[in-house]
Amino acid sequence: MRCLFLTILLILFSAWSTIATAELSPAAEKTLATIEWVTIPAGEFLMGSTPEQAKTAYNDAKLRSSLLEKYTFDAEVPQHKVNLSEYQISRYEITNAQYRAFVEATNRPPPRGQQGEEIWKDEHFNADTQPVVGVTWFDAQAFSEWIGGSLPTEAQWERAARGTKGRTYPWGNVPPKARHHANFARRYNHPTPVGHFLNGTSPDSIADLAGNVWEWCLDEYNPTFYQQNKKRVQRNPLNLRFRDVLRPRVIRGGAWDVGSTFLRSALRSPFYPLDSTRTIGFRVVRPRPVFKK
Repeated sequence: MRCLFLTILLILFSAWSTIATAELSPAAEKTLATIEWVTIPAGEFLMGSTPEQAKTAYNDAKLRSSLLEKYTFDAEVPQHKVNLSEYQISRYEITNAQYRAFVEATNRPPPRGQQGEEIWKDEHFNADTQPVVGVTWFDAQAFSEWIGGSLPTEAQWERAARGTKGRTYPWGNVPPKARHHANFARRYNHPTPVGHFLNGTSPDSIADLAGNVWEWCLDEYNPTFYQQNKKRVQRNPLNLRFRDVLRPRVIRGGAWDVGSTFLRSALRSPFYPLDSTRTIGFRVVRPRPVFKK
């Protein structure tokens, strides 16, 4: 049974990894028209943290009684230059209304929690303007491809969140204030409508890159990925070397149920790609990142 299960998953993954060339369906076109895009120009930015910054963040986390270990912060080191091609990223996280159109058009299962419960049956998580949660990495990427896009790479996500000046948070270097910058620490105890925190936007006016819900990235999680690349300037980095269903993927940005320590834009966290929770959603980029063989 285990071999059969893995075989089915690999077939599904192979189908996902095939680049679609067909035109978008009318339903996808209609949904695409509801997404507001922000263009990020081509250029360099500083990604990650210096050892000193990582140490400071770790010490601050200990003071706040965070359960994060030192190795979590070590995964942000070293700070390095990244050169990205121009891309567009959705200004807001994908909403329940947008994802519902996808489910209705493709018969994909509705969002589910860790125990398999149908999240849309809970009035705290099913409003049209709330970010969709309860989606696996594969669900999120399938929606993204349905509208002709992709999940953002780690580098694309961090550039959108930090701008070109390496901000600690999307709004700057000032720690987040509850009900001012972001939805975190269970102040609302559920996701808020997208774009609710006008003071928490990024330099490019992208909303909710800190708090509200974690966001899936395209990359597999590798805590030493930054350290392995010896190039002086990385060009459109993407860590999707193995692309199998058993390797954790990256989530970014923190969520409504975690403290301020998790809202730092450089923080990298792993999550199993077949799992889903009430705290993880996503946003979309286009054009699709280039997959390196």
